[in-house]
This record gives sequence, C-alpha cells and structure tokens, in this order.
Amino acid sequence: MGEGTVILLLILAAGLLGGNDLVSVAAAVLLLLRTTGFGPALRFLEDHGLDLGVVFLLLGLLLPFATDRLGLAATASSLVKPAGLISVGVGTLAAYLAAQGVAMLRVHPEILVGLVVGSVLGVHFLHGIPAGPLVAAGIASVLYRLVQR
Repeated sequence: MGEGTVILLLILAAGLLGGNDLVSVAAAVLLLLRTTGFGPALRFLEDHGLDLGVVFLLLGLLLPFATDRLGLAATASSLVKPAGLISVGVGTLAAYLAAQGVAMLRVHPEILVGLVVGSVLGVHFLHGIPAGPLVAAGIASVLYRLVQR
C-alpha cells in the first residue's frame, strides 16, 4: 500500500468522522480510481480536475439564470444595493485569493492536507461547507508571506 493510499484513507476517515460527505466521496472516488487501475483517469483529473471542479461549481451557481429564477432586472438592481456592492468586492477578493491559493498549492502541495483537515473541522464544528479550499489556500499564502517578512 503506497503512501498516497494511506493519506487518502486518512482523509476518507476524517471526512466520515467529521460528517463531511463531500470530502469522503472525493477521497473514496480517488481511492477507487487508484486501486482499480484507472491511472489514465487520475492523470486526466490531475491535469484538469481543478478546472472541472470550478466549472461544476459555476454550473450550480448559474442555475438560477438557466431556470429563469433570476432575471436581468433583478440582477442589475442587486448590484447597486449594499449587499450587491459588498458581494462584488468580496468576489473580487475571493478570485484574487483563489489565484494565490493555486500558486501556493503548486509550490507547496503538502499544505493540502492541512486544508482538508481544516475543512473537515469547519464542517463539523462550525457547520460550514467545504467549498473554499482554493480561497483557503490563498489566505494561507497571504498569511505565509506576511509571516516570512
């Protein structure tokens, strides 16, 4: 059993114990792909997994437009209200932090375990959802640079 399998098993266990179904499913799928000889699928996911994840996240976020639950007038008027203006600012900051997170993960992939553990803790104790690992990595990157100074 390779180290990667052990780490995925630990992440699966942490997800199950912490009640984090999304982390559990992701770890289980990767374990299945790893142990059943689907190496090409792993390589494909390694090359395109982050992009595919963002696409699926955006599909979920854009569904209200596709189902006509949100229209142009409501969307435009929301942008000039306080919540809309704050959302634009936070969205801009989140995009920046996500880019910093991707860069940090490329240089220090070992921080991923800490992000997963933090995500499991946040889901379990703070009743959060594990939707922001790239932003979390970006925040870690910014804080890391501040500590390094």
